[in-house]
Amino acid sequence: MWSELEKNKKMANIYMIGAGNLATNLSLALKNKGYKIVSVYSKTIKSAKILAEKLNCKYTNKIDSVTKYDLAFISINDDAINKISKKIIGPAVHTSGFKNIDVLDNNIKGVFYPIQTFDININNDFKNIPICIESNNKEFEKQIMTIAKDISKNVLLLNSDERKYLHLSAVISCNFSNLLYQFAEEICNKKNISFDLLKPLILQTAKKIDFITPKDAQTGPAKRRDHITIKHHLELLKEDDEKLEIYDLITKSILKRI
Repeated sequence: MWSELEKNKKMANIYMIGAGNLATNLSLALKNKGYKIVSVYSKTIKSAKILAEKLNCKYTNKIDSVTKYDLAFISINDDAINKISKKIIGPAVHTSGFKNIDVLDNNIKGVFYPIQTFDININNDFKNIPICIESNNKEFEKQIMTIAKDISKNVLLLNSDERKYLHLSAVISCNFSNLLYQFAEEICNKKNISFDLLKPLILQTAKKIDFITPKDAQTGPAKRRDHITIKHHLELLKEDDEKLEIYDLITKSILKRI
C-alpha cells in the first residue's frame, strides 16, 4: 500500500501524532489551508481530545488505531520519535530540530521543522515562519515541500547535519535568552520593580538585529568597558552564586568580542 507514492497527489489527509505546542499550532495552520486532520494521537487522551475539538476530528491514545491517512506528522518529545514511528504505517515526518531523519523507522520519511517557539494558547501565523524540509524520497520531498509552501513563504531544504547546528543556534538565541529574562524578572521582583519596565528594551534589542548584526547591536557596560559599573553589578549579585557566575561569564565573553 505504501511502497510507492502517487505522483502529484496532494497529501490532504493527515494523522497528527502529538497534541502539544507545536502540534496544536501546526494542525490549525494546516486545517486553515484545507488539509484534513483525520485524527489526533496523544498518550494523554485529554490532550488529544482538546486539540481534536479544535480541529473537529477524531482522537485516540492508541497509536496504531488510525490506518487511513496520507501522511503522519510526528510532533512529540524527541526521545519518543523512534519508538512511535515503529508503530505506524505509511509516510511520516517528524518536526524535531535536532533529531536525524533516520530516527524514523518508516520507509518513506522526512523532516518538517518550523523554526519558531510555540505556545498552545497563542496562535502563530506560519506565513513568516521558516520551515526546513528533508526527505529520503524525491517525490515525497516535493509533496511535503508543497505542504510547507501552502502555510509558509519561507521554505528551504536542509539536511540533518545542517539542521542540528541550526537547532543549536535556535536554543541559544531563544531558550537561553528567555532564561536571562527570568533572571531579570527575579531581580526586579526582589525589589518590587515591575518587569514590564524592561519590555520595551527587550523588544527594541530584538528589532535591531533586523537591520544590523548581533555583534553591532551589542551595548552595555561590557561593550563600553565600564569596569566600575561591572564591579558594582557583581557586588549586587554576591548573594546569588548562579546569577553572579553567569553575569561574569557573559561579561567576559562580550569583552573578548569588542
